Amino acid sequence: MTTLSRKFFVSATTALAAVALVACSPNEIDSELKVPTATGVSLPSKNVSATSTATTDEDAPGYIDCVAAPTQQPAEISLNCAMDIDRLTDISWSEWDTDSATGTGTRIVTAANGQETETEDIEVKLSFPTESSQGLVFTQVTVDGQVLFL
Repeated sequence: MTTLSRKFFVSATTALAAVALVACSPNEIDSELKVPTATGVSLPSKNVSATSTATTDEDAPGYIDCVAAPTQQPAEISLNCAMDIDRLTDISWSEWDTDSATGTGTRIVTAANGQETETEDIEVKLSFPTESSQGLVFTQVTVDGQVLFL
């Protein structure tokens, strides 16, 4: 066996032994405290913005804003999940049913220098309801006719 092969074998054996020791630790104590998971989150029946005129069917899809729990008729939607630099606020929903949701709001975009630009009466449409681990949710966002990939 060459020196390189021997070093690799020793390293691999040591790593496997460490994993086995950690996985089989005799000092582990089962806890009564359980951590809730995403499967434990249920779809809220409504989270209606103050200015919405749409009625919502309980079976209508919700919307997951980045990583939040699904809601129906959110007052605000983030349009950039990586950075908080583009969002719709004060959304007024005129329609929210099993196929799509339509509303208008104010778009706030933050430039690199921190200056915010607000544009009112921006149209937003949510569509393509898809079954998720948290229930039925809209998966496509269209803003002023342009599909966004969040």
